[in-house]
Amino acid sequence: MTTNPRVKFCLLAAASSFCWQPASAEETPASHASDVAGGCTTACTPEPGCGNSTVGDSACDIWNRPTLTGDWFGLRSSLQKAGVTFGAQLTQFAFGVDGGVNRPAPPPLGQGNAFEYTGRGQYEVNFDLDKLVGLPHGNLWIRAENWFGEYGNVSLRTGSFAPSVFPAALPPRPDDPGIPFLTDFLYTQPLSKRLVVFAGKKNVVGAVDQDAFAGGNGTEQFVNQALIANPSFLLGLPYTSFTVGAVSPQEWGRVSAFVLDPKDRTGQFFGDNLFSTGVIVGGEVKVDTNFFGLPGQQHVGGIWKHHDLTDLRFNEPPPGEYPEPTVPSWPTKPDSYTIYHGFDQYLVRYSKDSNRDRGWGLFGRASISDGNPTPVRFFLSLGLGGDSPFWRHRGDRFGIGWHYTGASSEFGPLPRALFGPRDETGVEVFYNFQVTPWLNITPDIQYIRPGAGAIAENAFIYGVRVNTKF
Repeated sequence: MTTNPRVKFCLLAAASSFCWQPASAEETPASHASDVAGGCTTACTPEPGCGNSTVGDSACDIWNRPTLTGDWFGLRSSLQKAGVTFGAQLTQFAFGVDGGVNRPAPPPLGQGNAFEYTGRGQYEVNFDLDKLVGLPHGNLWIRAENWFGEYGNVSLRTGSFAPSVFPAALPPRPDDPGIPFLTDFLYTQPLSKRLVVFAGKKNVVGAVDQDAFAGGNGTEQFVNQALIANPSFLLGLPYTSFTVGAVSPQEWGRVSAFVLDPKDRTGQFFGDNLFSTGVIVGGEVKVDTNFFGLPGQQHVGGIWKHHDLTDLRFNEPPPGEYPEPTVPSWPTKPDSYTIYHGFDQYLVRYSKDSNRDRGWGLFGRASISDGNPTPVRFFLSLGLGGDSPFWRHRGDRFGIGWHYTGASSEFGPLPRALFGPRDETGVEVFYNFQVTPWLNITPDIQYIRPGAGAIAENAFIYGVRVNTKF
């Protein structure tokens, strides 16, 4: 496979990770951002099969090109060469739940034993500002998203802390089906080989605490939020808001830090009164490892929120609702924190291409939080995933993950009566069939002991996810 000469470094999730890959003796960074918005479709990463363009060679047939719509009679690749790369992805979810919520529950929770369909669209454009206006290595990333069908799919029917079909609840606008919302408008600027800064509107899913085998935004790997990122901090973050930060790549790994407006601004461009409700500050250190001669990484980080959240001694937001709301007219607490750790470690590596290592291995996460107002006191997960040992030439992927959510011990009488919060645990297994470079079909099953013990029974979740890249 020919390595794309433009892919010389990548910004992984913009706020959390950075990798430097010199393509020649002269280490000149390219302006192409990879996964800059926490889960790229076709506007970021080159796909195998049709040359070394992100859109493919116009000579490729429909079964081998990386996108369904191809090269648009040469227009798409011409725009890419000029510095404008388009991408679009439709993800469809058809999931059912046996068990789950089995008693009267406050909205937006619904009853279990249901089967639902949800669709989610992502529309992306990446501007290479070096090519377009001569700004060295500058990059502007824009993404819009919408959903249709049943909001959240069965996520609000299980009684669990972490939404079980999390990407079907994004963007978090339950009353606005079909309407596209601008979730990312992010400017990224490398100032040197050791410093990259970014500012703008950005969605947080896939931004921190990422592992090679369990991360992204739920459209390619696991769909349960607990296996996408740590629920201890993610459920209390806005989905998209204004952020500013920096990433410092090092030979041994990378360091990142960011500041985030705590108000969810899915329905606004930036909005008025930035940081008027508080501030969220986070940082992460990631160290690359080479145990057993195979690649891996270890990362530690922390997030502090100065933002009013419900005091759990008096009430609790409905489990599974994202972003976690503050219950109106009830006492709040202004500060919360989470300290977390994560890792991934390849056990088998088949090959390495311009984008990533190909193989499979272990992943895990752990965290501890304040316990009030954060409803999760601690969290653990462990699993196995990566490129399938079966039909790996086709690009199939798999994952097996376990998660355990330790509930806060500070819930008061009312939330205990309403929801009966308790420790939650679950497992998820998926297999991603890469039918063509632009189409994959993923059967997925989960078993969950939900955290809302007063209103829900153990839940078996089953279904299929279908991704189409345009």
